[in-house]
Amino acid sequence: MSSVSFTTRVFPLAAMQWPVHTQVRTMRAVNTRMKKPMHIMRAKLMKLTEYEKPKENRSMAEMCKIHLKSIAAVPENPTQTFYAKHCLNTLERCKLVAVFHNEGLDIEDLTRLRRRLYKNNMHVKYWGPAVLREALSNSRLQHLESIVHRSNLYVVCEEPTVKELLKAAKRTGRIHLLGGLVEDRFMSPKQMEEYSLLPSLELARGQLSGLLSSSISKTYSLLQSNQQMLSSNLEQLAKGNTKKDTPPERTEG
Repeated sequence: MSSVSFTTRVFPLAAMQWPVHTQVRTMRAVNTRMKKPMHIMRAKLMKLTEYEKPKENRSMAEMCKIHLKSIAAVPENPTQTFYAKHCLNTLERCKLVAVFHNEGLDIEDLTRLRRRLYKNNMHVKYWGPAVLREALSNSRLQHLESIVHRSNLYVVCEEPTVKELLKAAKRTGRIHLLGGLVEDRFMSPKQMEEYSLLPSLELARGQLSGLLSSSISKTYSLLQSNQQMLSSNLEQLAKGNTKKDTPPERTEG
């Protein structure tokens, strides 16, 4: 506590100037560290008037049941449901869904990324985690929910153009591939890189047709060679028998 005192000084008449009486204010240092104890009667009154929570007589099962009822009673958000349906339709229609972690792309980098992806018919999407979780719940794509985070960036395409996607992502930077869906198959970043090294579907079909045609032609040539060898051997045998049957020519003289 602080104490304030006033002292009065009286000046002689010879040196009398205005004001004659002056008051000087003196103060001790204020004690802010030690709290003044409460009066005993006030402390008893505060203790008597303190709120006490009533004792809960219900069992733990009843309390949990009431809590679950209160959670189930939360009304649905129609706007979120609408966006979730639109998101699910987009995911089911596309053969490539890539999930990237966004570390802070600015507007210029995002615009360049959109242009690079648009050349290969790929589009950048932004969905909130609540919308995406509602869209993926009770669907065949629900395993994608394991890599859904807050600051994600999604790239969708109707064709599995994984090679072009990885090239664009490496040129952009500040985004990291977390995984995705390629033809309804969940893949890690390493599996997507291995998938990008595979030949295209047209080239694979051409190689397969070449292998099948080569095996067929080889089998046909082997079968024909046996028949040709048999016919040539029979022909040589027939020529040898005709030479033995013909008598030798007689010479005159």
